Amino acid sequence: MLLSFFSFLKSSKTLPVERTAENSSSAFDDFILEEEATLLTDFTLYLHDKQRKIDLLLFLPHYGLYLGEKITWNLRELKGMRAKRLTHQSHKTPHTHIESTENAIYQKLQDVLSFDSTPIQRIFWMKNLTNAEFNTLNSTFHELLPRGRLIFQDDTAQDIQTKLHALQEYQADPFLKLKVIGALRAHALRLPTANDPFGSFISYQQQLFFDAPLATRTILSLYGPHSSGKSTVFIRKIMDYLLINPQASSLVITPTKLGGELLRNELVALMEFSAVKCNVSNVHFYTQEDKDKPIETNPLFHTSTLIACDDVHLMNADTLERIVESKGSRSLLLCGVNPPTFTHAQTYALDTVYRTPIVNTVHFTHTKGALFALLTGLKTHFETTASKLVMILLPTQKMIVEYQKAIEEHLNVKCRILNDHFSLQYNNLEEITLCTPEYSCGLSVPHSYLINLNSDDLLYYPLALSRASDTVTIISEANLER
Repeated sequence: MLLSFFSFLKSSKTLPVERTAENSSSAFDDFILEEEATLLTDFTLYLHDKQRKIDLLLFLPHYGLYLGEKITWNLRELKGMRAKRLTHQSHKTPHTHIESTENAIYQKLQDVLSFDSTPIQRIFWMKNLTNAEFNTLNSTFHELLPRGRLIFQDDTAQDIQTKLHALQEYQADPFLKLKVIGALRAHALRLPTANDPFGSFISYQQQLFFDAPLATRTILSLYGPHSSGKSTVFIRKIMDYLLINPQASSLVITPTKLGGELLRNELVALMEFSAVKCNVSNVHFYTQEDKDKPIETNPLFHTSTLIACDDVHLMNADTLERIVESKGSRSLLLCGVNPPTFTHAQTYALDTVYRTPIVNTVHFTHTKGALFALLTGLKTHFETTASKLVMILLPTQKMIVEYQKAIEEHLNVKCRILNDHFSLQYNNLEEITLCTPEYSCGLSVPHSYLINLNSDDLLYYPLALSRASDTVTIISEANLER
């Protein structure tokens, strides 16, 4: 194995390593296409509260990972020098940190995947040195740097393939990009799902929003139908910002307290899933409770370096306009079901819906009405299914109070009503939850009932059906159509 700590000696002087921010990987381009490989250059690995810059990380499905550093020394700089392996007692600064970086990659894979056997080999990319020039160097370079681990300036795709294949054994069963690269970039790339323990990659559209730069005075707007993964990539964008800028702070504004709590829970879960840690004390969640104290007068609004508003379609238009006008030089993130009405925002759209519930429609004509149909349906539901969590969506708060009393009396169960101030910190969801459609945002229950909702309301079908649950029963008057 290549030892990665070494120094160069000439007149007792140490030659510094030049780092390049250049993203070009010209020597690898053809090889990557042929091997269906994944190449990450100038990649930042986040592990717990640390971050490590990696010059080059190459993944080959049938071989594993190759960890490399770009070395920009040229023949003129190396002429007459000797390479010397550093010992643990040496006080010299190592010219490469590849060994500690390799340990960090191993740790990242283990923390995310629990068990992982992906092999890692070390290579060096000699960007400004040819094969022939390397031959002219002092023999100490040849002893310390085996040629098979060096990618030279004049190497062809075939040369690279021969060297990399020789370093690791071919595996008939390929390593999964989703597992390996997904684990290394879990906070940005991978989504855990109920059906796939390794999760799935975020979509191309989600990736565009995630990669959009947050410059001074930037307004980024993300919109799409419910269950298109807006909040998922929205909270990832906020977390990525805080990982890149550890001293920065973010104010997340939501229409309801429950919406903020669900985002906060997702942030914490994402950190645990991805084995990263950002300063959660710098993430503030805000829901305006006192209408006489506008958000722009809150001290958090002025001290936060990033303002983020989720579910803006549920926010008062005047409030949103004041936020835009008062944000100053800070960046602003907006997330909702509709595109922004102001033109100076960079807008990103999502069009894929990931939840398509099974819908059962019940039209009634009997005089006992929707309440009787609901009570009958609930009784049957509780007798025939194992899951007891049900959400009932009603058009008005007045109907909610009426229905709560009838359900608790007839079925002897406890109901929970969701409103602006409902908090999971102090309350639990009961077997039956009652709310108007806007309060179902972010919640997921096995089954929902929609009672006499206005099908012309923009919130009605997309929100109540796609976001609330996996199966839905619609109870409506016989002459109402969706």
